[in-house]
Amino acid sequence: MKILVVGAGVTGCFTAARLQDKGADVTLLAREAKADRLERDGLRLRDAMTGEERTAQLSIVRTPVAEEHQVAMVCVQDLHRPSLDDLLGQLPGRPIIWYLGNTTTGFDRAGEVLGRDRVLGGFPGVGGTWEDDVLVFADREKPADMPLDRLIVGEAFDDGAAAAKRVEREIGALGMNVERYVPIMAWQWSHLALVIPLAGAAYVYDCDTARVVADRALLKRTMRCASAAFRAVERAGFPILPRGLRMMKYIPAWLGARRIGQLLDSDFGRIAIAGHAKSAREEMHAIAQDFLSLADDSMDPELSELLGAI
Repeated sequence: MKILVVGAGVTGCFTAARLQDKGADVTLLAREAKADRLERDGLRLRDAMTGEERTAQLSIVRTPVAEEHQVAMVCVQDLHRPSLDDLLGQLPGRPIIWYLGNTTTGFDRAGEVLGRDRVLGGFPGVGGTWEDDVLVFADREKPADMPLDRLIVGEAFDDGAAAAKRVEREIGALGMNVERYVPIMAWQWSHLALVIPLAGAAYVYDCDTARVVADRALLKRTMRCASAAFRAVERAGFPILPRGLRMMKYIPAWLGARRIGQLLDSDFGRIAIAGHAKSAREEMHAIAQDFLSLADDSMDPELSELLGAI
């Protein structure tokens, strides 16, 4: 399977490097100065868990893309994806289009433009930020955990089941942990029901996680908002996925606050959660507004206030 990664940000660069480490035939689509730098200097990476640094030499391609690929992994923010429709539609060989990242708008437009049978959604198991030209990443919660612990995939439409199964099988055969969820939008909203309250808490102290963790009242409020967000997802008609997250609706605020504090106090929390929230404020704002639109008039007032402040 030949893989094209579209998007040379944190997730795109990391995903391309990780797949290459696993022996995949992968190419990164980059543009202008970013493509020049990656070709000249390689991709500099630092593991936030261990401090280990290395440089990956990636195969870079610019537009137009002449070579055929079986999968295009699109690693750009949801609000920027419509601008890629023409590019993705012109890729030779009609590859599977696998969108990786937070999604609230759904995939109807992509399915109409590109074909419902090849549009997938999902999420990369990594967060990170740039420090100058170094990609500082966190792809697991603890140093001893398996790197890139989860790569999420799911069909956006029933027509895409064969494509999702192929990705699950062939990417999994590389030794990566691939989890398939149907419907993928249920997984996306469930994921955001937790991410949005965490981002809201981080913004209270300008993403200074030490101050967030020290504010026990804020942590309890964050847990209450997360529970309310999961209830809102269910009221909108989506099942909670993975199923284990259903317990979030019932965890006492004091107990959930302790777990949230531990998460934000970890290197993973500082880089993958607070670090991403700080660098992607525009994305978090758009997601919060979409979550407000998803919920009905009975939305919890505390959650509504949090969403409005992001």
